[in-house]
Amino acid sequence: MVPVCLLILMMKMMMKSDAASAKIITAHSGEAVLLTSDLPELKPRQDARWTHLHLVMSRENKVKTCHHGRCELLSDGSLRFSRVQTADAGNYSLEVFDENGKRLIKRDFLLRVEDNSSSSSSSGSMVVSTLVCCFLVFLLLLFITTFILKRRRRSQRISTTGQVEENVYVAMHSHHGNQRKDEEKQESHYVPCYPVARETPITEQMAVAVEDIYV
Repeated sequence: MVPVCLLILMMKMMMKSDAASAKIITAHSGEAVLLTSDLPELKPRQDARWTHLHLVMSRENKVKTCHHGRCELLSDGSLRFSRVQTADAGNYSLEVFDENGKRLIKRDFLLRVEDNSSSSSSSGSMVVSTLVCCFLVFLLLLFITTFILKRRRRSQRISTTGQVEENVYVAMHSHHGNQRKDEEKQESHYVPCYPVARETPITEQMAVAVEDIYV
């Protein structure tokens, strides 16, 4: 059981190391792609072998074209796609052998193929999200502007009401002052009504004086 686990771990580590060292090539569906061997030319007795999950091509076995007819093996060992599809994505491995079967080079490639429909849908979703963001920003600005205008109108109403109250108060004060002056004027015309003793006539005063003389 332990050796099997170790073998699985070793295979995973090898796959990770191969993926890390692989040359990554990204293309869109329908585009032409070249997986180059970086070799000037293969010698007559050298063999170039490409392996993929759904593909095995070898110069020695005279298999130079793919079964779907969209790729071919070139004279320098490169693999060229006339147009790629999503099924062509994956890991590709190139091995070059000499005339004795000794491996000279080994190179790994990671081909990523993006579907046009998914890219268009993603771009459409990006446009929609951008429009939604712009609409939300517009609503926020509209709300802030309305709030500021309401605050200004309210402050103007308060200031106007305060001025009107002050004017009314001043008018009432001036009215009371005039009323007091009128009352003072009216009071100056009145004479206090106190009981006054009746004055004795002059004839009676003279009679009293005469009586006093005779006494």
